[in-house]
Amino acid sequence: MKNLDQIWKTRLEAHVKEVQSYTKYMFNDHLIFVLVFLGAGGALSYQEWLKTMPENFPALLILTVVFALIITASSVRTLLKEADLVFLLPLEVKMADYFRKATVYSFFSQLYIFFIAAIVFAPMIFRAENFTGTDYLFMCLLILLAKAWNLLMSFRISFYTEQSAKAADLAVRFALNAAAVYFILSKAYLYAIVVFAVMAVLYLYFKKATAAKGIKWEALIDRELEKKQSFYRIANLFTDVPKLKKKAKRRKMLDGLLTLIKYKQENMYAYLYTRAFLRSGDFLGIFLRLTVIGSIILFIIPTNQFSVLAIAILVLYLTGIQILGLYKHFDMLSLPDLYPVSRQHKKGKFLKLLFSIVLFQHLILTVVSLTSGKWLPSIILLGAGIAFAYLFVYLYVKPRLAKMDASIY
Repeated sequence: MKNLDQIWKTRLEAHVKEVQSYTKYMFNDHLIFVLVFLGAGGALSYQEWLKTMPENFPALLILTVVFALIITASSVRTLLKEADLVFLLPLEVKMADYFRKATVYSFFSQLYIFFIAAIVFAPMIFRAENFTGTDYLFMCLLILLAKAWNLLMSFRISFYTEQSAKAADLAVRFALNAAAVYFILSKAYLYAIVVFAVMAVLYLYFKKATAAKGIKWEALIDRELEKKQSFYRIANLFTDVPKLKKKAKRRKMLDGLLTLIKYKQENMYAYLYTRAFLRSGDFLGIFLRLTVIGSIILFIIPTNQFSVLAIAILVLYLTGIQILGLYKHFDMLSLPDLYPVSRQHKKGKFLKLLFSIVLFQHLILTVVSLTSGKWLPSIILLGAGIAFAYLFVYLYVKPRLAKMDASIY
């Protein structure tokens, strides 16, 4: 047990050190300035909107879904490595304490997401449900109790290999989480106790059912590697991450977009970058997720001119700054060097593609804003968004690309 304890401590220290080494590059002056500016503007608009919030606004439903999603997404960071499949396999029967410490670490390391949501939505719940500070603190403690249950259940379900079992687990946990949060927010604590009792029974059942099952080392290791790669993808936006692994997947339905690029020698980089964007799960996924999230916010939440603009600009900035990592996609490959094309075309074609992506996303958000009945804010948004896209790409991103090229060549 002493050796396993030392293994956990060593890995935790190495993990924390690695995260700290990248976060110092991620939270640079530019990002902090943008976040402070947009945060201040959003807070001011949020405060003004709360004063006129309709009585029939579904605050309880929105908060239930948000908190239920946050705690359902809980998972255990095991910090396992590929070599553990060989070297730790003989110690499987002694790994209970290791995974217990991993669960405790995961609980506390993931609290920041919950706290951010709790702080952001506190004014809304105070306004809609007449909560006191004590009520809200008690509500948070109960929801954190549900989060702890989700971590325990998530680890127990990892003993199953069937995809149907994992899908059913997510559905059941989300339903129970939503019920628990709804009753807690409604101050129906008796019903909440019933839901917690069902949660306890489920955990005891699966604990007993998995007692004789072996640890699924491959699945746990793959999940840990996926979490690391997710962090590396974010860090890669700000600095080079040697450990980042890139994946591509052909999407035949989008191949038609590549035919829009004229077959010319100088369009080589335009073709490569466009194809990489369409086939990469990282960059295309970022674009789709942020577009959907921004559209939902603009459509559901009644806002004034400034808040519509602030939300849209934030979405455009987050999309653009994350897709910026696509510029280095081919830097470690020799394939582009085989083409008789000057590298001078590289920067220009990437900037044009980035501008097209941000502008297309902006048009989607503008259409969504129009369908929600916000005519004047949408008209302001249309012009301001186009101006922001141009300034962001050609005044902010272009100098950064020059620095990135200088660091490579």
